[in-house]
This record gives sequence, structure tokens and C-alpha cells, in this order.
Amino acid sequence: MRFCLVVFAILLSSYFPAQAETPLRIMTFNAEILTAPGERGGDIEKYRWDVAREEQFEQIAAVIEGLNPDVLNLVEVVSKQGVDKLVEILHEKGLTDYRGYHIDGFDDYSKLDVALISRIEPETIDGQQIRLFHSPESDPTWRQSFQAPGRDGKPFNANASLQRHAVYMMDIGGHKLGFLGLHLKSNPSDDYSNAQRTAQTDIARRILRSQITGKGYQPIVLGDINDFDPDVPDQDDNQDTVTDVIKNLKDFDPERPGPELENVAKLMPRKQDRFTCFWDRNENGVKDPYDVFSMLDHIFFPAEMMPYVKRAFIFHGVPLTASDHYPVVVDLVLPDR
Repeated sequence: MRFCLVVFAILLSSYFPAQAETPLRIMTFNAEILTAPGERGGDIEKYRWDVAREEQFEQIAAVIEGLNPDVLNLVEVVSKQGVDKLVEILHEKGLTDYRGYHIDGFDDYSKLDVALISRIEPETIDGQQIRLFHSPESDPTWRQSFQAPGRDGKPFNANASLQRHAVYMMDIGGHKLGFLGLHLKSNPSDDYSNAQRTAQTDIARRILRSQITGKGYQPIVLGDINDFDPDVPDQDDNQDTVTDVIKNLKDFDPERPGPELENVAKLMPRKQDRFTCFWDRNENGVKDPYDVFSMLDHIFFPAEMMPYVKRAFIFHGVPLTASDHYPVVVDLVLPDR
């Protein structure tokens, strides 16, 4: 009898083979002003001397080596030179399947860009594997006007662009995924910054609708959002959003009911683990009790893809000499189509 059951199971599996699956690890990491040795960056810098810059690259590469992502959204790298150097170190470590993709942003002050390091080659769209959407101030296509309070208390009108972002598309196991890597305006405690970040979010929503879902791709938004998610509290009870930035990013399509995206951080069981950046108040290079640990980096997934997510976590083993941010990592298993 047992023999017959075994034979029946074998025959059944031949008629109904197990569905193929593709494991995938996605990561976003703010590498804090990653500037190649000998390179002139923007008006802000983490290290002036090449010896310190070399060490930062080694430490960032070690984080990538240890976490081993398939797709890495790299925030705050200054140029293609920095991306190429980081990939070169990874190749020296034997991780020769990584490739780097960079596009210059439009932040003339910081020179900071959003780039991609990936094992999976992005698709070519409109002749490019990584794209950025920006228009001059006279062209409203990729700009957004907003009103902000002035120093005299009177409101004034301004104009925002999405200076630091990157869009890249991938077909993974038959799943067409469109990534929007973001680095929005910093300082969630400043009224002007909040108004500008809100305007940048309106541009991001237009990109999601027209350039990602409008082209048949599932949207994934990730990066340094510089705002707090009211639906997923982080470890610091004193940090609350005063904007609708994340609410609007998750509900980017007003024509559809309910939010389209969910924060993978809601799958992190310990509230104490939900912090992605460190503000060293007195700049002494150590973690003091009065320093600020908050969650400003996020990964937002389509609601229908959340069942594929097996784990989400924040890696807190980054040395302070490497970055003041920590990577957000998500592991998922995609059923092949």
C-alpha cells in the first residue's frame, strides 16, 4: 500500500510539477556622501582626505558583501566614479556579477545622486537603463509649485523639482518591476523643507503613474524619504510626521480606491528595531543616550506583492565611520510566471 502511494505521488508530481520560484533580496542604503578619492563633490562632504575616503569605500563594500543584495538602491553617491569604484571593490571580493548604473542628478549644492548596483540587468527604456525625470523651471512637466512660510512669517511661492532620484525597470521571473529610488528633501522638523518635500512627492506620484504603472510595471518605491510613516511607528515616540508625504506616496493613484503601496517595515516585529538613521547631536562619533534614532529610509511594495515578502529588516551593523544610515533589506520569493 505504501509503495502504491509513493508511485502515485511520483506520477502526480510529473503531471503537476512544483511551481518555480525566484528568491530576491532588495536593499536601499544611504551611504552618506560617498565621494571617490581625488573627487570634488558638492558643498557638503563627509571626508576631505583620500585615506578616509578609501576606508569609507571599504566599509560600505563590506556591508554590501555581508548583506549580499540582488538589487541595491544606493543613495548619496556623488558620481559614476564612486559607483564604479564600489563595484570594482566588490569584484575584487569575488562578487563579479554586480554591475553599477548611475545617472547624474540635478542637486547642484550637494551633488548627491541615487544609483543602482545590481546582479540583475535593468531593462532599456527609451534608450536608457536608469532614468531621471527633470525639467527646467519654465516647464511644469516635472516640476511642482508650492507655498512655504518665509522667515518674516509671510508665505511665499516656490518651485520644486525631484533633483535626486532614479528610475529603473526589471523583469524578474516574469514579474515586471519598476523601481523609483528617492532621496527627498531632508529635515522633517523644518516648515520650508516639509513643504518642498511634499511638492517633490507630487512629482514622484506622477512618475509612478505615467512612467511605471503606466508602462505596465509593478511599482516599488525605496530610498531616503526623510519623513515618518504614521502607520508604522518607529522606536522614537517623539518623532511624528506633520506632512502627508508617505500617505500620498502609498496612495499615489487617486483614481484607484485605497493605497496602492505598503511599507515593508510593518513586517518588522520589534518596534525597537525600526530606526534607519542616527543623528549624532554633539558630533562626538559615539552613540549617546540623547542622540536621535529614527526611521527615514523606507521600502514600499505593492499591496498585492506583500504575500511574497518573507522577511524585512534593518541592518544596524554599519560603523559610524561608514554612514549615519542603516540599510533596509527585504527578502521575497517570487513565483515564476
